Amino acid sequence: MALASGTRLGPYEILGAIGAGGMGEVYRGRDTRLARDVAVKVMLSGFATDPDRLRRFEAEARAVSRLNHPNILAIYDIGTHDGSPYIVSELLEGQTLRERLTGGPLAIAKVIDFAVQIAHGLGEAHNKGVTHRDLKPENLFITRNERVKILDFGLAKLSDADAGVLSVTMAPTGAINTEPGLLMGSVGYMSPEQVRGQPADRRSDMFSFGAVLYEMISGTRPFQGDSAVETLNAVLKDEPAELSRTGRPVDAGLERVVRRCLEKNAEARWQTASDLAFALEAFSISSPTPTAAASHEPPATHARPPGRRIVIGVAAGILVLAAVAAAYRAGRNPGQPVLLSFHRLTFGRGTVWSARFAPEGGTIAYSAAWDGKAVELFSTRPDSPESRVLGVPDADVLAVSAAGEMALLVKPGSVLEWGWKLGTLARASLAGGAPRETQRGVQLADWAPDGASLAVVRAAATRSRLEFPAGKLLYETPHVIGALRVSRAGDLVAFAERPSGLGGSWSIGVVDLNGKKTAVSTGWAGDFIDLAWSPAGSEIWFDTRQGGDDSLHAVTLAGRHRLLARLAVPVQLFDVSRDGRLLIGRAYWRGGIIGVPPGGTKEQDFSWLDASEVDDISYDGKQLLITEFGDGGGVGRGSVYVRGVDRSPAVRLGDGQGFALSPDGSRALSLRHTSPPELVLLPIGAGEPIVLKNENISDYTWADWVPDGKRIVFNGSEAGHGPRCFVQGIDGGGPRPITPEGTTLLLGQRVVSPDGEWAAVIGQDGKASLYPLAGGNPRPIPGLEPGDVPIRWSVDERALFVFRKTGMTPGVYLVDFATGRGERRFEIVPPDPAGIINIWGVHVGPDERSYYYSYMRNLSDLYLVEGLK
Repeated sequence: MALASGTRLGPYEILGAIGAGGMGEVYRGRDTRLARDVAVKVMLSGFATDPDRLRRFEAEARAVSRLNHPNILAIYDIGTHDGSPYIVSELLEGQTLRERLTGGPLAIAKVIDFAVQIAHGLGEAHNKGVTHRDLKPENLFITRNERVKILDFGLAKLSDADAGVLSVTMAPTGAINTEPGLLMGSVGYMSPEQVRGQPADRRSDMFSFGAVLYEMISGTRPFQGDSAVETLNAVLKDEPAELSRTGRPVDAGLERVVRRCLEKNAEARWQTASDLAFALEAFSISSPTPTAAASHEPPATHARPPGRRIVIGVAAGILVLAAVAAAYRAGRNPGQPVLLSFHRLTFGRGTVWSARFAPEGGTIAYSAAWDGKAVELFSTRPDSPESRVLGVPDADVLAVSAAGEMALLVKPGSVLEWGWKLGTLARASLAGGAPRETQRGVQLADWAPDGASLAVVRAAATRSRLEFPAGKLLYETPHVIGALRVSRAGDLVAFAERPSGLGGSWSIGVVDLNGKKTAVSTGWAGDFIDLAWSPAGSEIWFDTRQGGDDSLHAVTLAGRHRLLARLAVPVQLFDVSRDGRLLIGRAYWRGGIIGVPPGGTKEQDFSWLDASEVDDISYDGKQLLITEFGDGGGVGRGSVYVRGVDRSPAVRLGDGQGFALSPDGSRALSLRHTSPPELVLLPIGAGEPIVLKNENISDYTWADWVPDGKRIVFNGSEAGHGPRCFVQGIDGGGPRPITPEGTTLLLGQRVVSPDGEWAAVIGQDGKASLYPLAGGNPRPIPGLEPGDVPIRWSVDERALFVFRKTGMTPGVYLVDFATGRGERRFEIVPPDPAGIINIWGVHVGPDERSYYYSYMRNLSDLYLVEGLK
C-alpha cells in the first residue's frame, strides 16, 4: 500500500517515501502535534493479513519501544491505518554503515568509535531482554554527527513478553534466504547456532557484531562464498583470514577481540556487550606506559612504583580501568572522549571498604581488607609509593573533618540488609592515636563543614533515623538509608533510600535543617548507591553500583540530571574534593556457591554463572535452587535455576528471585520483580507459573513452604508498615499475619518446622524465636545468640541448625531446644578468603552432613581521578 503525500495516519502527515524494508515501507512524516519530522514504517499491505509477519512486526514495536538509548533508534508511537499497522520513530539523517563501507575499510580510530557505540547499544537491548538476531551493516545507521543507531529489531524476539527477562530465543529454520519468517538472520552475519536452527541468545549478537567489526577493519566480509549455502558452511567450519593479512596494520589485541567475537562456540565468545565495550574502549586512547595496568607490587607493603602515573593503562587484553577514559559527557559528540587521568593508589588483593580526602586534599584515609586479612585503616598520598597502617583494626572511615579528625565506624556488631554495617561511632585524629568511642548503633556519619558536629544514620527497630546534629531527628523512614553527605554549606543533608525488601529502587533526596525532605532523583536500581556533593556544591554526584548501569551521574537540587561519565566497569564513588578530584574504587564483583554434597568430604564449587546464590535444597537433597543476579541473570531482575548436587547443568525456570522448593519437588516459590512485586510458583517440569497476588504487600524479604505443600510463609511489608510474617494458602485466600511488625525471615532459611506448626523468626532484638503458624505468642529458643541465623530443624525436631558469624571462625551450630547447648558442626571458611565481603544463605542437607553457602567477592582497587567536571 503506497501512501501519497498528505495522507494522514492519526496525527501524522505523510510527506514522502524514504525506502522499503523486508516487511514494510518507510515514509517521512510530520507529527502535527509536536511539529517535528518523524519516520513512519507501515506494514506492507500484502503482509498485514499474515499472522506470523504481523506478530513479528508487533514484536519489533514492543522490543524497541522498551529501549531508551542514544545508540538505538527511538520509537515514538504505534498505530493502525486501513488495517495496516505502523510504527513511528525518530527520523535519521545520514547513511547506513553499508553505504559508508562502499568507500572501503574505515580508519581504525573510526572503527573503534563506531564499535564502542554499537556495543553500548547492544548492552542496553540485552539488559532489557531483547536479542537483535540480525545485526549487519544494513541495520546500523550513522547520523550526520557520527552517532551510530541500531535499526530494525524486526527479527528480535522478547524472551519473556510479560517480564522482559533475557533468555534464549527459538528461531525456526526454513529455506536459505533472508525472507522474514524463514531463516532468522542474514547470511554471512548469522551465528553458527542460528545457521543450525538452535536457540540464539545475546551471544549470537556477539558473533554478528564480530562479523561487522571485521568488515569495518578489513573492508571484506569474514565469511563469504559463491552461494548462500557456501557462505553458511563457512560460518560453521571456516576461520576468517587474520586481519593483519588483509593489508592493514592491526593491533594484536584488537585482533584478539575480534577473534573472540567470532568463536564458533558461544561459550568462548564475549558473554556481555559491556565486557566487549570495555575491551574496545581500551584501544580508543593510547597509553605512554601500556604495561602499567598489569603490574602489581608486593601486597605486604601495598607499594606503588615511584613516579608512575596512569593516564590510561592498557596492555592488550589486560584491562584495568581503560574504559573509563572513553567516558562521554552528556550531550557531547560521542567521537570526543573525555580524557580522565587515573592514579592507582592501592595494589593489594582484596576489598577497599571506604576512602576519604583529608582537608588539605593531599592525604587520603581508607579502610581495606587485603589478602584475606581483617579490615584495617590506612593513609596514603598520591606522591608516596606506600600506604601507612594507622593502627585501628576493624574500622571504616566515614568522614574526615576540616580539622583532620576522622569519624570511624568500629566494632561492627551486626550486618544490616545486603551488607551495610552497624557499629559504634568513634573519633580519631588522622595524625595518630587511639579512637574515642562516642555512639552505638550507628550506620553512617558525615561531618558538618566546620567540623564541630556530625550527621548520623541510626537503625532503630524497623526504621532508619537521620539525625543532624547527632541526637536531633531530621528524618525517619521505614526504608534503608544507604548513603549520607552534609552539603558544603552545611544547610542540607543528601541521602539515598530504598525499600527494605527485594527489588526496590533507590531515590536520592535532601533534608534541610527544619526536617523538610525533597526528593531530587528516583528510580535507580541496584543493591548499593554512593553519593557526594560536587566541588561547587550545586549538584549531587552518585554512582549506581551493582545496578546494571556502570556510570557516574549528577543531579541538581531542582532535579536536573546529567550523565557525568559512562563506564564499562563497576565503580564505587567514595569522595569528591573541592578541587574536583574523585576517589573511586574499581570493583570486580562475583557471587558464588560452595558446598559439600552428600557423601563428599571436600568443598566444591556449585556456581553456575557470574553471581550465583543458593536459595534452597530439595527435600530429598538432590537439587539446589539457585538465583543468578549478575550479568548472567539480568542485573536487577535475576533468573531462577535448579541444579543437581552432582553438578549437572542448571535448568532455568524463569525470572526473579528464588525462595524455596516445594516439598514434592514440583515447584519453586519465587519473587518476580514487578511493581508491585509478585510471589510466583514456577513449575520445575511441565506446567504454567502461578502468581499469588497480594495487592497490599509492597515488598518481600523471604518466603518458605509449609511442609504440607498447601501453604507458604513469607516476610513482607504492607504499605507504610514495617516487615512481618504472613501465612497464605496457595489455592486462594489472602495472607494472614502471624508476627508483629519488626520481625524478619532472613535470606536462605528453611524456617518452618517439619510438623508445620512453628516458624523461626528474627525479632527486633536480633534473636530468633518460634512463632506458631496458628497465631499466638512466640516461644524463645534457649542458647541462641543475637545474630544467629536459623537454617533448618534437625530430623528428630529436637534441635535447630543455625549459622553463627560471631567468634574467630563462622560456622554452623546445632542448638538443642531443651538445654540450649550448641554443638559446632561445620566451619564456614571459603578456601580463598580474599575479597569475600559477605557469606549468607547457608543450608544444611537432609542428611545433616552436606551443606552449601553463598558468598560475594569484591576485588577492588582505589584510584584518584582527575578531569571530570
